[in-house]
Amino acid sequence: MVPVPKTNIIVDASVVAKWFLADEEDASFALEIKQDFLLQKISISAPLFIFYEVNNLLKSAARSVRIDERGAREAYEGFLDLNFLVYSSKNLLKATLAVALDYNISSYDASYVALSEYLEVPLFTTDKKLLEKVESRFVRDLTSYPLS
Repeated sequence: MVPVPKTNIIVDASVVAKWFLADEEDASFALEIKQDFLLQKISISAPLFIFYEVNNLLKSAARSVRIDERGAREAYEGFLDLNFLVYSSKNLLKATLAVALDYNISSYDASYVALSEYLEVPLFTTDKKLLEKVESRFVRDLTSYPLS
């Protein structure tokens, strides 16, 4: 029997934040993605940058007392244990700059968009500015999950 390939998606840090911060809007959609990932219904790809971005968002959340420091550390340890498909290459970095310039967005955001275009898979985000600026069939609002 040939195994059925899993659906592959990309999530940015705005989605991952909802996995750990109880006060986040639309957390149920993000938690559904996490649950589907843990049940191996989907795979998640990400640029290497996601590890730094999640690190920073948890640090900022701890400083603003949205999560305690111990909770931030435990959340990050758990995040590091997830088996994302991580991408970093010269071609992806060049594509990231092209996307950043084309859409006048940060290179951080562009890294997710470039990867979604390279892999031809949806990128889920809650970043309203990104959703408004980027004209890509792959960039989707988190609330459009699950895929039909």
